[in-house]
Amino acid sequence: MTMNYYVSGENVNGRPCRGVVHVVKKGDTLYKISRVYDVKVADLIWMNPGVRIYNLQVGDKICVPVSSWEMPDADHDNAETLPYIVRAGETLDAILQTFRLTYEELQKLNEDISPAYAEGTVLNIPSNRILRRRQEAQ
Repeated sequence: MTMNYYVSGENVNGRPCRGVVHVVKKGDTLYKISRVYDVKVADLIWMNPGVRIYNLQVGDKICVPVSSWEMPDADHDNAETLPYIVRAGETLDAILQTFRLTYEELQKLNEDISPAYAEGTVLNIPSNRILRRRQEAQ
């Protein structure tokens, strides 16, 4: 199963991303990505010099500014948790299954646990679970 991953601290087109990295999936457009993250298209263009933003291909990485969210400054390889942004229609059960977490594990990292999260909700996920899922998807 192909997944989108939202990981801070990665490089996009040779530059460190000071936001989240969105991995393009089939059907994504710059406008659609801007709506998911509630950012301006102009901000996406500004954050991604050198990226073919009008000819996105599946697997391309786009740096998304998230000034309203606090992002970790530490190298993401050394971070205990990484932010994961909930996608439209995603349920708690799906998130637990995707990252092979128990309810209790997720609850320890996130104060407000809910059976259904709103699109755009940021959850803390153990970094080793995100990195493992990324490697499996490649």
